[in-house]
Amino acid sequence: MKKFLIILCMLFTLPVFADVMPFYMESIPRTAIGVYQTGTEITVFSHPEANSKVLKKMKFSYQPETMPDRVFGFLLNEKKLGFLYVTDIGDEGWVEVIYDKQTGAKGWVMTEDRLQFLPWLTFYNMYGRKYGLRLLKDTPENIEVLKSKSDDMSQNVAKLIYIKQIKLTALRGNWALVTVVDIDKTPKTGYLRWRSNDGIIYAFPNIK
Repeated sequence: MKKFLIILCMLFTLPVFADVMPFYMESIPRTAIGVYQTGTEITVFSHPEANSKVLKKMKFSYQPETMPDRVFGFLLNEKKLGFLYVTDIGDEGWVEVIYDKQTGAKGWVMTEDRLQFLPWLTFYNMYGRKYGLRLLKDTPENIEVLKSKSDDMSQNVAKLIYIKQIKLTALRGNWALVTVVDIDKTPKTGYLRWRSNDGIIYAFPNIK
């Protein structure tokens, strides 16, 4: 009994890890056009106007036990790095974000600088080229292949079996020029579909 109580106490004293990462295709909305990087607080408005109705106010400590659920598309508390999905842009620095992933609730926030809103191309160039990419867990098998050109009808370069690393060189539309280290440890270079024509994302920056 004593041993059981000790184990139980250890479980309750373990640190809480509230990091958020997209692992499946459905976790990234097709309507997302990029991401908005949060600071220590945000105010979400009903319209892209400062005098419109306030829908939500949130403060972020980046302490796992105090961070809200269902808000972030991507969150690393230790790095104080959090992003919300952006679905539209307005004038004068306004962007529309999803602030509740469960209900899909959206509202408008004001960006404080030009890098707070990152369209997918900028986000992948910043973080994908630095950390590489990873395929989401439910990516279809027909996507796990390198092509000679950024075209579905082009020749296959390699079928990917057990990916160890995906290094991003450049994005060209919905295709990524990458070098992949697979199970045979031989680097292979070609084009990988990172997104479908209707917005389904297959590969995401492997931020650590």
